[in-house]
Amino acid sequence: MQILFSVNEIQELKDCKELFEDMKVDDIEVTCFEIIDDLIHGNDIYQREDIVYASEQFELAVELLKDIEWFDSSQLESLLPKMKQLLVSTNSS
Repeated sequence: MQILFSVNEIQELKDCKELFEDMKVDDIEVTCFEIIDDLIHGNDIYQREDIVYASEQFELAVELLKDIEWFDSSQLESLLPKMKQLLVSTNSS
């Protein structure tokens, strides 16, 4: 199964990856954007647990970003189904 992302979607994810770089929440590093970026670019270097964790962390990050007034999270919200599809298809292979 091939999942295609537009240039704008990939750029949005890269921007979030930079925004969350070296960020920790409750002493846990935010890695979902890095993992998702790697998966989009075909780097299947993660174990099942990492992929499940990235999926959960991505959903939490989107929820967090919704509450920030200056951040437009609408594109990330629209990416949720595509992210789930990517993570599920990668997880099952």
